Amino acid sequence: MKKIDAPARSGAVRRIFSNYGIVFALLAIILLFSALRPQTFPTLGNFGSILQANSAIVFIAFGLMLPLIAGHFDLSIAAMAGFGGILATGMMSRGTIEHWPLAVLIVVLVSAVVGLINGVLVAYVKLNALVVTLGTQSVLFGAILLYSQGAVIYDGIPEGFKAMGQSRPFGIPLPFFFVIAAGLVLWYILYFRPIGRKLYAIGGSEDAARLTGIKVDPMVVGAFVCGSVLAGIGGCIQVAQVGSAAPTSGSEFLLPAIAACFLGETSIRKGFFNVWGTMTAVFLVAAGTTGLFMLGAQAWVQPVFNGVVLVGAILAAKFGGSKTRARNKVLNISRKPTPEQPATASGLSAPVGTSAHS
Repeated sequence: MKKIDAPARSGAVRRIFSNYGIVFALLAIILLFSALRPQTFPTLGNFGSILQANSAIVFIAFGLMLPLIAGHFDLSIAAMAGFGGILATGMMSRGTIEHWPLAVLIVVLVSAVVGLINGVLVAYVKLNALVVTLGTQSVLFGAILLYSQGAVIYDGIPEGFKAMGQSRPFGIPLPFFFVIAAGLVLWYILYFRPIGRKLYAIGGSEDAARLTGIKVDPMVVGAFVCGSVLAGIGGCIQVAQVGSAAPTSGSEFLLPAIAACFLGETSIRKGFFNVWGTMTAVFLVAAGTTGLFMLGAQAWVQPVFNGVVLVGAILAAKFGGSKTRARNKVLNISRKPTPEQPATASGLSAPVGTSAHS
């Protein structure tokens, strides 16, 4: 019996490491830098700072993840976060809006409109998603400079708004609670509701999804709208945490968000863009860069580290046997066709893959 059970146990262990490799990688990074910097890295203050400083990036990565699941790339997502933050702080600083929750609500509405424009141009006008969102990104960066007049906005920001990004109930940063709440909602919708399974089916093959009766175009528009709203909220959280809004904010969020989505795709729900993989990837990269800075690394290390992680995630996905079509189209990774799981219009039994149409 033992000889029969041993291979099974070995296979189970390999599957665990394969499916949850990103979690083990995060733990390994924490242990490594805890050993190298025992006085500074493994502290509640440092872990709290990592959670607080990167919660906004998780929202932005979630915002990018939704169009990716539907098979499209949204390059404007980071610019939307930057514009959302500058718009909220500008309205409060200039006295246009007295109550900060109303300013956040306006950002949500503006973000939804931007996402709607992107979605309609991609889904109904059939324009290239990369070109459309690249143009939107440029417009948003221009709007940031116009609205801020090229100056940092920091006066007149309500303390209640700052508390949204800076307070730590029970010693845990408040933005992290927002991240968990958003993650749970997305997880439930994507994995337990028909709308989520249909979104994965659209990413797998729009033509096949149409044949099963799925209304593809409204779903794609919805993915862009929801993604843009999440990015706008992330921008508000980021400026609340910092206490000011810079006209250059936004551009630095795109690469970490892309890296998180593709790194998260390699674990937990392997081969699919997924909520918990994306969130874990953000904090893995953040823990790695924080540890490197504590070892004396210079500022240029962070973008280099993000780029290495992104390329590494793509390589891991390619050689890890992932069957998603996203890498075939976006990253030009050639694979032989594999049978896809059948789906029905009323309820798909499981995601059939993702494809990011460029």
